[in-house]
Amino acid sequence: MYRMLRLVPLLFIAVLSGCAGLTNSTSFREMSSAYREVLEQYANDNVLLNIVRSSQSMPVSFLDMPSVMGSGGVSNSAQVGPSIYGVAPGSSLAGFFTPAGGSGVSAGVSLAVNNSFNFTQSSLDNSSFMVSFLSDLKPGAIASLLNSQTATRDVLFSLAIESIEGQDAQGKTVAKFYNDPYSPKFIEFQRTLYNLVRAGISVEQTQTMMPVSAPMDAETVNRNLQGVAAATSIPMTALVPTKLAGGRDGFQVMRMMPPEARICLEQKAADEQLSFRLAQSAYCKSSKASSGATDKSKPEVTLIIKLRSVRNVFEFLGALVNIQNGPEPRLIKVVDSGKLADNVTLEQILAQSKPLFVVNKGTTSGDPMLSVTYQGVKYSVPKDEGNTTYTNQVLVMLSQMLTLTKVPGSIPVSPAVLIK
Repeated sequence: MYRMLRLVPLLFIAVLSGCAGLTNSTSFREMSSAYREVLEQYANDNVLLNIVRSSQSMPVSFLDMPSVMGSGGVSNSAQVGPSIYGVAPGSSLAGFFTPAGGSGVSAGVSLAVNNSFNFTQSSLDNSSFMVSFLSDLKPGAIASLLNSQTATRDVLFSLAIESIEGQDAQGKTVAKFYNDPYSPKFIEFQRTLYNLVRAGISVEQTQTMMPVSAPMDAETVNRNLQGVAAATSIPMTALVPTKLAGGRDGFQVMRMMPPEARICLEQKAADEQLSFRLAQSAYCKSSKASSGATDKSKPEVTLIIKLRSVRNVFEFLGALVNIQNGPEPRLIKVVDSGKLADNVTLEQILAQSKPLFVVNKGTTSGDPMLSVTYQGVKYSVPKDEGNTTYTNQVLVMLSQMLTLTKVPGSIPVSPAVLIK
């Protein structure tokens, strides 16, 4: 019996060591990895569901998770005691028992591991988010998306541009092309965008000066030296040389305004394939591509590019879902500006180009990359392991556009829904 009791500590050590191994296997790394996968799927499903809603001309609705709290715990207990199956008949002292045959000592250890996540799910249906969501994308946002290098310029501008317009010197519209896949003139928009991408459509930062004072000669500056000094003490403000009436040298207090972004072309546009030629203002200030011979028989126009709102991007993708799953299904392709060759028509280039966005409606074979069910109908994005479409690029680009609309204050501090 004494020898058995000596073995009990060794038994505890062995069992608790095994418990420690079990505790280490249930690590926060595994829990957080599982959460990341769920959150990624949650965000992707949210994007696809709102594209499907847009295809049905239904309101969109977005949810976000502003906070996630995880908790975990490990508890264990151990016990030891004799297992007595009988009492020796010769025991004479009260309370003193002698183990009979078959009796012994037993030990028990229990371990409980628990973990849980609490998260808040907030609705973005508020004015702060919707004002940004419904406002046209700014050229500065396009510059950020270009820097991400997630998608080609063909894909980005196919999503972001709503229309391309050319106006003459009198402000009259000479030509206008809408990025509307339902329109029979949609191919004309693709042709125009194709040539602009070939011309290196980009975004540049421009800096402008705003006059703070009227032009002054040196004598006027000296008389008002105290006021000039006070004005130029303001950041981004300085006294700069200028020309007065009659060509005399003078000075003027000017303030540097915050830089603004604008869309421009870096290279010579393919005017020979367009019904107009672009004015100097269409080109970036650092570009000299507009110089050279031009076709004077075509009207010179100022290029006006209207950008979509993120809401309109969802509507555009919803239109693609309808067209490819309609009575006469067809895939909308992106004109690949990299497939430039002599004596090749736009139609031939389109035949070699990849679809912009693919969503299947109804039950399909295979394991889809994403799938949602809306009004009892399943919509799925097939896996594109062969990179045969731009679907993945579109989803990433749309997610980034959506993130840019989440201005401070758009995600409520108090959750709309608390799930535990």
